[in-house]
Amino acid sequence: MGIFLRSLLCVSLLLLCALAPAFKNGKLSGTVTDSEGTPISRAVVIIHWDSSGSTVGLESNVGLGEDVRLQTGQLGAYFVDIPPGFYDVFVSAQAFSPSCRKVRDRPDSVSTFGPKLKMDPLVFRELD
Repeated sequence: MGIFLRSLLCVSLLLLCALAPAFKNGKLSGTVTDSEGTPISRAVVIIHWDSSGSTVGLESNVGLGEDVRLQTGQLGAYFVDIPPGFYDVFVSAQAFSPSCRKVRDRPDSVSTFGPKLKMDPLVFRELD
């Protein structure tokens, strides 16, 4: 490959990179509590990207290829860096009814979802 073609290729790649949108991650956090406000440790949080906006050209809906699964800490808190986009956030814990919400994560911002989980009636009846 001649020096001219290499130079042209390098300039083309640099131009392509400069024109490509640069998305910074946002953050998603929350504290999972029971209906009385007591933190729930070891609650499971699953973050699932909703790609529907990207299929119609919404460039800020970058998202993730795979679901993120994590657990809350001892104080019921969770925190994760994720690309901007729309996400379904599912939260569940033993003996509690699960909760879900659609959250929009924006670049350089913190989105929050801190549900108050209620004791599941089926489990509550069994414990009585």
